[in-house]
Amino acid sequence: MSERDLIRELKENIKELAQDRDDALAKCKTKESRLKQVMIKLEHATADVQSVGHKIGEQNKTIAELEAKLHTKEKLLDEALERIKSLTDDSTQEEDDEQTHTEDNTDDEE
Repeated sequence: MSERDLIRELKENIKELAQDRDDALAKCKTKESRLKQVMIKLEHATADVQSVGHKIGEQNKTIAELEAKLHTKEKLLDEALERIKSLTDDSTQEEDDEQTHTEDNTDDEE
């Protein structure tokens, strides 16, 4: 091979290497672009998860408050029912006492 042939072959190799480099750079840019898009989607998803977590926390707090109110109301209702029962029992007992007292007086008169 002559020197001229070697130079030509060297130039072709340089040209091929430059093309390979340009192709590799284009692939890298494409991959970087895709990676940026994925990162943006990930950031949005992370923000959504945080937002949902915050909302769940607020709802759990509201549920706890409502459960506490319900428990308090149930307790008050039970107390009220007990009072009504005791009042009903007292009035029934008074009626029984009056009937017994009336019967005793009737027996005494005889």
